[in-house]
Amino acid sequence: MATGLSLHLYTTKQELDNAKNGVSTIVAWAVGKQPKDALYHISASVDICDVLEEEVRVNVFNTDGELEKMSLKMGEGFAAELEKVFKQLA
Repeated sequence: MATGLSLHLYTTKQELDNAKNGVSTIVAWAVGKQPKDALYHISASVDICDVLEEEVRVNVFNTDGELEKMSLKMGEGFAAELEKVFKQLA
């Protein structure tokens, strides 16, 4: 179930690099609890986070472009169907 709630957190460059390199969880902190090197502000849905006492673990995933490919295919399919309808209306 999606809550629609977002957390505003801070994380480090190393954690961001880890996420880009495929690590599935990054560590972040609430304002006031972050270490000095946690300079990067991120926003994450509470639905993908494990909130612990001193930190928040954000579960991330790498799609390798698959979502983009799927969206493109869906868009092409919708466009083709709309074109058929418009031709029938003309």
